Amino acid sequence: MSLTMPAPAVPESREPVRAAGPVSAVAEILRRRGMNPAQADQTEDRPDGTNEYQREVFRQAWVNSLALSGHGDYTRYRMDSLDEQQFPKHLRRYVEQLVRVREHNRDQLKLPTEERNIVRPNIQHLIAHGTVGSGKTVAAAATGAYAVESGLMARFVSHSMYLSWLQPNNAPAGLTPVSVRERYERCDVLVLDDLCNEMDEYATNHVRTHTSNLVTSRLNSGRATLFTTNLSFEQIASVLGDRLASRVGQRATVLRMVGDDRRKPQMW
Repeated sequence: MSLTMPAPAVPESREPVRAAGPVSAVAEILRRRGMNPAQADQTEDRPDGTNEYQREVFRQAWVNSLALSGHGDYTRYRMDSLDEQQFPKHLRRYVEQLVRVREHNRDQLKLPTEERNIVRPNIQHLIAHGTVGSGKTVAAAATGAYAVESGLMARFVSHSMYLSWLQPNNAPAGLTPVSVRERYERCDVLVLDDLCNEMDEYATNHVRTHTSNLVTSRLNSGRATLFTTNLSFEQIASVLGDRLASRVGQRATVLRMVGDDRRKPQMW
């Protein structure tokens, strides 16, 4: 008697089994987003443009820096918020020449080293100087926002807060003194608010050393810094010393903002 073996069962149709591991996990995420993993390196396959993505990263960095400095409400200020006494035309030109220099240098980096002509901004430091409540910080915040809109990485920090964060165990959560220095040394535009504000005439070694490191690093690398201050050059020099005050004034333009206190405080 011959026996007929039953035919093997046909498995139900299902999704192909993919190998486990980090590579396959990334591939699966790309598939869920409608992207072909085999073309993940091609810009055309991205759902968003690279420039738009970078601008959003820069915007978040700017907003976060304002919030970290206790100026989160200053995110609302734009160039259109300013009046003529806050020099909006000058601030726009300052940012626009920074953008032109960056684009020029990027093109130069595509050339052989011996053919490059790397340049620096004509105005690298902008000093907004004026009386209390004259609108310096508002103008600086609007300038930072305009820089971000123009494709530059900008950050905001007050001078005293920056120095405080560099003290042992005093950096914001998730940061170290080293990462604090890198964050503010490497951005395209730094707004350093209230330079030397409420500092003794004879500054500590901590103040002078770390201010010098920040200013010198940015100056040497061609990065722009916008300072706001109520103090004159002589007063700054009495805190930081003549040599460092001279560096702040190097490749600089001063905008003098004067007028009544815009905050309109209640007197008593």
